[in-house]
Amino acid sequence: MTNAPSPLALWSRLARPVGALLSLAGLVHLLVPARLLSLASTGYDIALDVAFSPRDGATTRVRLLGLAMLATGAHLLYYGGVLPTRE
Repeated sequence: MTNAPSPLALWSRLARPVGALLSLAGLVHLLVPARLLSLASTGYDIALDVAFSPRDGATTRVRLLGLAMLATGAHLLYYGGVLPTRE
């Protein structure tokens, strides 16, 4: 047997930092969706050499993604894991 830490122990240490990053990314998606779409267009052009043109409603979808990220991040920050613990 090895003395390696279990994946669950590693996840419990990373849950709050991941939650903070998700919350921050969610806020960015909520506040500046057009800028993110522009950045994606530039990135696709440079890295993949393809044209990226957002369709109608893309900013709304980016904001919805941001809301989901913010909710997930807040949950991880508050509970420190996917499932709430009973203490």
